[in-house]
Amino acid sequence: MVSLVFSSLAQTTDREYYLSTNLLSPVAGLNKNSAAANVLVPLFSNLEYGFTVSGGYFKNHHSLETRLTYGKSNEYNSIPQIQFGYNFFILDYFKHNESGWYIGGFARYWLYHNKYTQADLHNLTTNMSLGYIWKKNRFIYDLRLNQPLTIYSSSNIENTKSGFEMNTSPMPLFSPVLPFISINIGYRFNKKE
Repeated sequence: MVSLVFSSLAQTTDREYYLSTNLLSPVAGLNKNSAAANVLVPLFSNLEYGFTVSGGYFKNHHSLETRLTYGKSNEYNSIPQIQFGYNFFILDYFKHNESGWYIGGFARYWLYHNKYTQADLHNLTTNMSLGYIWKKNRFIYDLRLNQPLTIYSSSNIENTKSGFEMNTSPMPLFSPVLPFISINIGYRFNKKE
């Protein structure tokens, strides 16, 4: 058994594992005295409310990531989320220059639960990502633009139907295409020397 563990570790030593958090998600969950702030701050927190932890690894020109979020956007709801994503470091692939520019995609499941009415809205979305990661010693700084693409929603509310559609904006009357921004800071393990 011990040899199995060590052999699997030997195969993964070229991976750099990391943990990170979204710096603005705690602020997005606060009820602000401004309607504009209540709408705009979540767009700069990737629509993540409360506490967010993400983890994954870098290997060659790729990264895999999982994000967990739990919080609320106001006093009567909770919004747990889980996201899975893949990023491809495109310039590093072609130029081998350790460039931090990447493109990728994410799938996100989130539940909007109203604790007073017990209404649940289940959502599954897909997003395209574009970003840049700076690696400084063991720390990473990640600035990411996330563009929503599709959404599937269902609810436990009586007489509602599930639905799937292209969805490039959470506020289509404001803008038909509206990406979210994510500002993350993290720590790398198994750093290459």
